[in-house]
Amino acid sequence: MSPTLSVVVPMYDVEHYVSACLQSLLNQRLADVEIIVVDDGSTDSSPSLARDWQREDSRIRVLRQPNAGLSAARNTGVRAARGRYLAFCDSDDVVSPDGYALLVESVETTGSDMASGDARRLDSAGIRAHSGYDDLFAHERRRTHIRQDKALVRDRMAWNKVFRRSFWDAKNLSFSLPAYEDAPVMIRAHIEATAVDVLPEVVYYWRIREWGPPSITQRMREPDNVAACMRSVVETFDVITTLAPELVETYADDMCRRDIRNALRSLHMHDDAALGDAMTLARSFVMSVPGEVLRALPKKDRHVMELLIMNDLEEIRHHVEPPN
Repeated sequence: MSPTLSVVVPMYDVEHYVSACLQSLLNQRLADVEIIVVDDGSTDSSPSLARDWQREDSRIRVLRQPNAGLSAARNTGVRAARGRYLAFCDSDDVVSPDGYALLVESVETTGSDMASGDARRLDSAGIRAHSGYDDLFAHERRRTHIRQDKALVRDRMAWNKVFRRSFWDAKNLSFSLPAYEDAPVMIRAHIEATAVDVLPEVVYYWRIREWGPPSITQRMREPDNVAACMRSVVETFDVITTLAPELVETYADDMCRRDIRNALRSLHMHDDAALGDAMTLARSFVMSVPGEVLRALPKKDRHVMELLIMNDLEEIRHHVEPPN
């Protein structure tokens, strides 16, 4: 019989964290799960650790493929998944014990196509709020939709959600970007869903790595990563422009205040040539932003966006703060 939930866990060189991740999945209140670990060509002891866990609990299946990136690993896991519901968990993170039960129970009760829950950051010092979500999960909303609850443009991560597998397949959802791959797919899922549940409970803990290779997020200042983030911004904007133009202003405002401005801070660390691709993408996005959105920005942000349109990167360095 098909399990209730399939959890896809892409894995690459996470020997310090994968055991805690798998333990959290096995400890779920929702016990009828299959855990599909996709080893994306790891070079450390992650595969042997995952196989040890597989021998301990038959709900874990370990698949192996040559290194192809996070998107390809997730897609491999989806193809192997047999559950009626689908979730994604990164192999260095942790899911709260009630997380998947709460999300699955919600969509089974309401009939929504997907459900999202709150998340926190996690490191050895403890747990802290995830600033990107602010008050997004402050209160429960059942059978809502991004068209009416436009703040959901900030709910762009894959790992705090459960999807109906029939919905995922019907909409042909899959990942494609090599990094920062979540946003275009998750925003499309929000738009394509008939209804979405938003839960205030913390369902997911997003780890800040302190050992081993840094995560993509922790390497956000590297030129290639800045460019990858900007590519995700542009692709997500294309999804919104095509499928839900009424969300353009909300998304554009959020990007100008957050991701674009954050990318510009990297100008303090690299020269114009190194950040050429990233700045070209950022500039193309800002040039597509409606004028009323730019005019409504705080004066400092508006001025920085105007400088970006003029491609005056040196002047921008005088108006954005350096990275922490």
